Amino acid sequence: MADTAIQRERATSIGVGALSLAAGFVAWWALATFSEIPSYVLPTPGEVWRVGAQLSASGSLQTHTLQTLAEIGQGAVIGVSTGIVLSILFIKIPLVERLLMPVVVVLQVTPKISIAPLIVLWLGLGIGSKVALVALVTFYPVLINLVSRLQGLPTAYHDLATVLNMSTVKKALTIDFPYAMPALMTGLKLGVLQAVTAAVIGEYIGATAGLGFLQKQAQDNDQVSVVLLALLILSLLGWALYTIVGFIEARTTRRFGS
Repeated sequence: MADTAIQRERATSIGVGALSLAAGFVAWWALATFSEIPSYVLPTPGEVWRVGAQLSASGSLQTHTLQTLAEIGQGAVIGVSTGIVLSILFIKIPLVERLLMPVVVVLQVTPKISIAPLIVLWLGLGIGSKVALVALVTFYPVLINLVSRLQGLPTAYHDLATVLNMSTVKKALTIDFPYAMPALMTGLKLGVLQAVTAAVIGEYIGATAGLGFLQKQAQDNDQVSVVLLALLILSLLGWALYTIVGFIEARTTRRFGS
């Protein structure tokens, strides 16, 4: 019964979201078609679609999209892994937290657009600099959410592990990990959204491929249709990644009963 209600709520949410997007496209089409705004300033959705079809036919659009996805995917894996490892160290060894947390905070409050040129200079124009930038923004929400969650682990769970004489590994797998799963998923949802932005910033600063690189080239050549096309694809990528993590979150939350 509860599952049916949840599915109905999700279907309603998806339907409302689809209608909102459709209304936005209709408003865009109407403004571009019936207003006096020239097409080189605001092209219609049809014109953007035609440009996308041309770039897709040449294979250019797929290349740039896959490049950005590769940067996001690899950077997210590194960032999430780093966040998990650091959170374990911070919980198990408080001295490590006191020593490293100020450094972590400084890295996060520093604007990423000011860090990106330095990373590009260090790692070059290839995928490595963008992966590093994505990892940098992804690990922080995972780390903070996990540390906050694990620090709030009820004393009763620790007592239970002691009574059952659990080893550190067994306690981590049967108590800590399930308890921390919601926090991990929340951090990951925040991280993937920031990952898209970080990848684009890195591509703007210096790259040889990627949707941000495509958008920057189009901006330099006054190709508004290509700029809008890249923007739409990036928005869809962010939405898709967020939705995928949300789906995984729903499955893991149900499994671990959190």
